[in-house]
Amino acid sequence: MGFGGSVEPPAPFAQNEAERLYRELAGNDDIDGVVAFSWEIAPAMNVDARQTEPAILLTGVDAAHTAGFEQDLQTVDGQPLDLATLPEGQIYVNNEMAEEMAIEPGHTLQLFILGKPVNFEVAAITKDKFLTGTGPPGFRRGAVLPLDRLQELYGTEGKVDFVAVSNRGGERGGVPLTDAVVADVQEKLEGTKLTIRPYKQDLIEQAEEFGYMMMTFFIILGLFSIAAGLLLIFMIFVMLAAERKTEMGISRAVGMKRGHLVQTFLSEGMAYNVLSAAVGAGLGVAVSLGMTRIMAILFGMFDISIVFHVTARSLIVSYSLGVVLTFVTVSFSSWRVSVLNIVRAIRDLPDPKFARAGWRSLVLGLAGLGFGVLLTWTGLQVDHAFPFSLGVSLFGICLALTLRYFGAPERPLFTGIGLAILTYWVVAAGDTLDPLLGEMDGGMEMFFLSGLMMVASATYVLVYNNDIMLWALAKTGALFTRILPAVKTAVAYPAQNRFRSGMTIAMIGLVIFALTVMSTMNSNYDRLFLSEESRGGWDVWAVDSPSNPIDDITAVLREADGFDTAVIEASGKLGVAHSDVPGVQQLREDGTPYTEDFASYPVYMAEPAWLRNTGVPLNARARGYSTDEEVWNALASDGDKVVIDAFALPSGGMMIGPSMFRLRDLTAQDTEFDPITLRLRNRTSGREREVELIGVITTGASEAYMGLYVPWQTFADVLGSPQYNVHYMRLQPGADSVEAARAIESALLERGVQSKSIKQVAEEDSQLSRAFFYLLQGFMGIGLFVGIAAVGVIAFRTVVERRQQIGMLRAIGYSRGMVGLSFLLESSFITLQGILAGIGLALLLSNRLLQSNEFGDAGFDSFYVPWLEIIAIGAFAFISSLIMTIIPARQASSIPIAEALRYE
Repeated sequence: MGFGGSVEPPAPFAQNEAERLYRELAGNDDIDGVVAFSWEIAPAMNVDARQTEPAILLTGVDAAHTAGFEQDLQTVDGQPLDLATLPEGQIYVNNEMAEEMAIEPGHTLQLFILGKPVNFEVAAITKDKFLTGTGPPGFRRGAVLPLDRLQELYGTEGKVDFVAVSNRGGERGGVPLTDAVVADVQEKLEGTKLTIRPYKQDLIEQAEEFGYMMMTFFIILGLFSIAAGLLLIFMIFVMLAAERKTEMGISRAVGMKRGHLVQTFLSEGMAYNVLSAAVGAGLGVAVSLGMTRIMAILFGMFDISIVFHVTARSLIVSYSLGVVLTFVTVSFSSWRVSVLNIVRAIRDLPDPKFARAGWRSLVLGLAGLGFGVLLTWTGLQVDHAFPFSLGVSLFGICLALTLRYFGAPERPLFTGIGLAILTYWVVAAGDTLDPLLGEMDGGMEMFFLSGLMMVASATYVLVYNNDIMLWALAKTGALFTRILPAVKTAVAYPAQNRFRSGMTIAMIGLVIFALTVMSTMNSNYDRLFLSEESRGGWDVWAVDSPSNPIDDITAVLREADGFDTAVIEASGKLGVAHSDVPGVQQLREDGTPYTEDFASYPVYMAEPAWLRNTGVPLNARARGYSTDEEVWNALASDGDKVVIDAFALPSGGMMIGPSMFRLRDLTAQDTEFDPITLRLRNRTSGREREVELIGVITTGASEAYMGLYVPWQTFADVLGSPQYNVHYMRLQPGADSVEAARAIESALLERGVQSKSIKQVAEEDSQLSRAFFYLLQGFMGIGLFVGIAAVGVIAFRTVVERRQQIGMLRAIGYSRGMVGLSFLLESSFITLQGILAGIGLALLLSNRLLQSNEFGDAGFDSFYVPWLEIIAIGAFAFISSLIMTIIPARQASSIPIAEALRYE
């Protein structure tokens, strides 16, 4: 059934407490099972396959009380396991361990218990469940024995680690009963040091929080593709109206009203809409299935299980949203195309250019100015960047519409407004405006808004100045005389059709912008966390077994066979508090007035050797300490001094739960501060100690060194002995850290030591994050196909619209090749503007962000451009657009001259 809660202490407790709970909870109808169990960590070897594992989780379960946990104790085939009848000398192994070590039933499994080998015959392979060794984070491989046998092996008779409680109702139905069960169990635990943790409910809340975060992430990123798609729909209907302009004029002439035209286009659009939305929903399910599979692989190592799940509700919501968004876009485009002059439409004459805009521009402009001012004021009042920046941008756009009504010339007006909005976003991306406006809150939604506004403003500048590019090309005509006519034609048409050119540039630029920003920021994060400084001067870490701790790893290695300790230059160790019981170690920042309660945080016991030899860099130091070395030495000599990582800052950036400790006032911008008094508490024993915070680790090193670092004497006084130790080693120059880690693990296999190269671990984590970002880029790349499709649509429609022009060009001497080249260059010219605009704006924004104080204080002291990735993105978009243009270009070049001239 699984279990909804567990009774847990910071250390093993008397088994008679568990037996008391058996009796007292037997009458609770909301509980269908209570069982005590213990965990131990042991090295293992499959004697038959010669496969080893330095640490597995060995679970001992009370075989007499497994009722209610039948689903947690099953073979991979679904057969129930009976621990009470398991023969002496046999063991059950979970599926994860069996696959990793090539174990099959009947194989001999050798465990090293307290340093001595003990052989077991594998009786069966079990499902990966909590009671079969898939325990706390980091442990997936394990085995299970009856509790009494585990106690006998480790000499822990009469002691257990946990008591699991299973709610009635199965895996899902039992969740609503959790609060009532927790209250009942807590009442039974009064007067003891034991606590009840709603384990399943906590996991569900974490899963919901993670799911919400991922949903928000994908929605924000998907907005770029959605925006590009809406622009494409709008442009298609405008082009469709241009093709049927004469038909619409005749219809109006014989009595059709504007409303009828709107209804005609709207009906046609909705016919496409309802069908295409259904196809899109189906394709979305297929894409999500593939992404789910990839994410399941990526997050599997973090014990996060991701499975594909789709509901009718989600499909209906997605389909409905698609239909509604498309309906709004089609409605607006239908209204726009219905605005026409009947005479000009019948004669298929172009609309005249007026020196000033109409009254609609004035109405929209004034309304937008008012709304922009309102948004800006709202943003200032609530200190939020999104309404403020949206208001500023909207004000600029609507100011241009208003000034056009009063006759302001288009080019200088829209060029100036575009440059002004672009300048605002470049300046706002840093912290230049903070002294004037103060710090404003902003999340990932600012990424989309910045991309939308920067690309829109750049598009205005480009489309109103394309003729300048034509002039520049003409001046360099001597370099390519033979193709100069084709080049001039290719540039002239986009300059005359600003709407189509601008829409296509914006579609491509939006997606390229998003892809480039993600690639650039991810590469700079990788460089920060993979730097030599982030490793703190250490090359290898080794984790010992809780049942077989090591005091001095160098001395133990000196006695072991097959390892030369001369390669070790320095070593030190950190003790880890009981990480399998969240919240035992708690922190509180003292001060007046004081309202906060204690919150949990990882705590490490820093021994003097580690403190003297560490090079972990600090972002901030307390006044009176001029170097990082002075801070670490202070911890070695004064038991009341501590150091914490940067993720504990109010905006530390680490995705940790709200119950985790955060400092109140210290920020990432502070490099010096007055010592801060913290209170460290053991939640279970109630022991407390005041400590003084004198240093904050840099963000770059905080990922590897997240936690509170406490001298050993304070740790022992408050938290007792550590659960296990992490030994750090600095190697001699030139030594291979990967080979050294393997040699250490091999030499200390019988003691259950796990060893890793710190650099290798950082690179593996980086590869994982990079793979995830590639997945996101692939998701966003879907929008790139929208922009490429726009290029193809324009190219095909242009051939139809310009048949007479093609005939004239052929008649005055253009060859077929020159005509085809002109169309090819025309599409390339538009695509290239979108690509270069997206890349340039993305690099500009990324550079501004990384130069800001917030990123600078986090450790970003340089700007790295991943040119290879960016060029690959741009090349893919450009080559794809060329492919989409080849067919219409060949079609244009093959039209007979006479047929083209006669075309109407």
